[in-house]
Amino acid sequence: MKDEETKNTKTHPNVAFIIALLLSCACGFIEAYSLYYRGFWGMMMTGNLVYSVVSIVDGNPVRLLIYIPTIFLFVVGVFLAKLIEDKVAKGNEKKSHIIELSIIVGLLLVVMAIPTVLDPETTKADETAWPNIISNCFIAVIAGFLTKSFASFDEHPYTATMMTANLSRFALSAYDAVFGEDKKKGRKATLKYGLIILLFAASAAGCFAFYRYVYGGIGSELLASYFPNITLMLPLILITVSLILSMKKRENL
Repeated sequence: MKDEETKNTKTHPNVAFIIALLLSCACGFIEAYSLYYRGFWGMMMTGNLVYSVVSIVDGNPVRLLIYIPTIFLFVVGVFLAKLIEDKVAKGNEKKSHIIELSIIVGLLLVVMAIPTVLDPETTKADETAWPNIISNCFIAVIAGFLTKSFASFDEHPYTATMMTANLSRFALSAYDAVFGEDKKKGRKATLKYGLIILLFAASAAGCFAFYRYVYGGIGSELLASYFPNITLMLPLILITVSLILSMKKRENL
């Protein structure tokens, strides 16, 4: 009975990879959205740390108010994900994933309700505006959840929120595919990492294309403030599908 219960808390390997693809695609779009429509990174904490240090060296420490809250809330997101995993779901992976993805859907809906504030001089997103900062803070919490709890597929580690580590794993898998003892396994891993990277990049490119060719032509200030958030329907749908897949029990897959 205990073994059966344990089995039901695990995600089927194929479904785990599908979720990895869906979340990577969603994150590519969200990250591009945070940069182009909110003015700075919402998921890439390395960039925000660099900007924070540059602000100090540049003699403009007030700009820390832009980046530090996002960095802090990313840490909070990771902390909360661990808290849910240990104290709420009590080690039940399926339950913790369902709770966290539900929270992520809720946070995305909140972000969609926050208007984009534009710099009147450049007509680009004003990174110093509080609505944009608050929006990226919510996105940082989302990144914390995804980084902590959705970190592997088929026993392979990955990250949906950034591609640096995935590119490294892609290269190592390609090496194993050529020189490793289990070349077949290396080829499969190479293909899967490649698909994750490709979907992340394609989704980010799609967000930028909308920003470049559609958003720039919006004349109404009201539409310019809220219409970009409608594009978040894409990652919202992808994450909702991931939530539905996480709800399925292993034995039914």
